[in-house]
Amino acid sequence: MRALKTLVIVLGILIVAGLGLVGYVLVKRGLNSAPPQPVASAAAPAAPIAAETPYGPIAIELPAGAKIASTHVTGGRLVVELAMPNGAERVLALDLADGRLIGTIDLKPQP
Repeated sequence: MRALKTLVIVLGILIVAGLGLVGYVLVKRGLNSAPPQPVASAAAPAAPIAAETPYGPIAIELPAGAKIASTHVTGGRLVVELAMPNGAERVLALDLADGRLIGTIDLKPQP
């Protein structure tokens, strides 16, 4: 019974010390914090990238029956995801600065 009382007292002291430490850290961070920096939202539209020389219209031929599944801009590149008629997918990456096709990735479904 005496050991149980000692255990309860020690655990109580640890809980109080832990709460004190959490309170200290919160106060210290609150006093030393810099004003929050604005964070760019993923949903916010990206600023347009102006090319030094316009590259004019660019024609990219799609395979017969392919449909554009989605497009998005990331890191100065336009990523176009194509749904192929056989169930596969193809990803095209285009450089927005000069309009050239950077690369193609074919994603094929497993049988």
